[in-house]
Amino acid sequence: MRGLARGCAIDSRDRWVEDNEQNFRECYCPGCPTYDECMKAGGEKLYCARQTSKCDIVRRGCECGECSVAIRSRLSLNYYCQDGPARF
Repeated sequence: MRGLARGCAIDSRDRWVEDNEQNFRECYCPGCPTYDECMKAGGEKLYCARQTSKCDIVRRGCECGECSVAIRSRLSLNYYCQDGPARF
């Protein structure tokens, strides 16, 4: 998977993970060590379905593998906040 330009959205038909209310509620991004005040202030999360963060990413560890959304969607990568949504 190649990264997207910061803040660049992709066509919903290319997404692996659905951007829906259930996934948004279950999203584990706020529990991730990399998730910071900038992301929180912007209401950002569910990067695997949405888009890269608009914030500067400082890698402090990734918890994507622990997220029920990622597990249910069978995702195998990390740092969607930096690299962009999971795509076909």
